[in-house]
Amino acid sequence: MSKTGKFSTHHVSDEGIWYAPGDTVRLEETARHIQIVKDPHGEYEVHACRKATEYSGDPPLLRVSLRRGPAPERMEPTGPQRLMP
Repeated sequence: MSKTGKFSTHHVSDEGIWYAPGDTVRLEETARHIQIVKDPHGEYEVHACRKATEYSGDPPLLRVSLRRGPAPERMEPTGPQRLMP
């Protein structure tokens, strides 16, 4: 993973799953690798995805740029409510 500015770039195995800009995802990290999982409640948004042609080998890699998605909206209390009689 590399991180510059507000985006982080991850190189993951190309398992036939394409990540479109705007997809919401979460990261599943282990000691050996990172997996990107599509999740409507994830904390990251896909900015870009392409084949990582700068690397050769097997399995091929995808280069996926992510940015933290917006924080979930909080409902602010509106103050005391007046009950109608």
